[in-house]
Amino acid sequence: MTEAPMRTKMLAALGLVCVSSTVGILYKISQAASGGFKYSTTSAICIAEFIKMTMSMSFHVGDATHHEDSQSKLMTAVATARNQLSSHAVLHIWLLAGLYMVNNQLSFNVYMLADPGTIFLFKAGSTMIVATIQCLCVGKKFSMEQWKAMFLQGVGMIIVQYNPCKSSSRYEPKAYFLMVLSTVLTGLCAVRNEYLVKNYKVSLNVQNAVLYAGGVWMNLFAFLFLPNPNSSQAALGFFDGYDNPLALGVVFANAVIGIAITAVYKYADAVTKCIASNITAVNLCILSSFFFELSASITMWCGVAVVCFGVY
Repeated sequence: MTEAPMRTKMLAALGLVCVSSTVGILYKISQAASGGFKYSTTSAICIAEFIKMTMSMSFHVGDATHHEDSQSKLMTAVATARNQLSSHAVLHIWLLAGLYMVNNQLSFNVYMLADPGTIFLFKAGSTMIVATIQCLCVGKKFSMEQWKAMFLQGVGMIIVQYNPCKSSSRYEPKAYFLMVLSTVLTGLCAVRNEYLVKNYKVSLNVQNAVLYAGGVWMNLFAFLFLPNPNSSQAALGFFDGYDNPLALGVVFANAVIGIAITAVYKYADAVTKCIASNITAVNLCILSSFFFELSASITMWCGVAVVCFGVY
């Protein structure tokens, strides 16, 4: 495969930085003053998953690899998808969709407890948790240098979260517990993704369409039958709150972030994604120090530098 030009890599990384930063800001500012969100978070993810499912299905229908002169594109797309999928594969993909659903709702909850900069930096600095899960579940191997770098990230994260003025952590233990739990779920998602890629010959568009279809019905089920996890207004309707542009922004950002990540992996590489994640975390730390009550200090910025250096 021909390597993409540097300009293309930079544009893909810039797109990911913009979308990720937008997600972090929107999750914070779309909260209600009385607590929770002004809309149903399960309906927001359900709508976003429906948009992504529609896009994935369109991409699959437009894929020229299955087109035949004597048949319509839709018929060959359906036939190709049926040949690739089995009930076993669908169940495994929907298990992954379930993990994503829980993690998405958990993320909304975390944003009620901490600032966007801390959350993104925690994700960048907690790769040791993800790596440990991959070692235990799929036997993935990491070099000693990689373990040292991951340990350095963890140390940097501890430095960032220590408040020298109060001689304590910046947030209550519940916030850190939920961030660790979210990181564990992210690691499990990575393991499931790797399992699907290695054990099932399903094209990316078909896999994504099934994944997002699972996300649609799971989030719809959660909206209809489970208590609203992230709002004090339990009686919110499915489309309540979407007269607010911020709520629409959350839906749109969730719909396009998957495309942004895919573009980075397609046109750039994992290193570019790490750099983009670093830039996003630093951007959000700066914004959080101005707008979201993150108390900046020399100690904090030294910790940020340590985390970014470890990730790189």
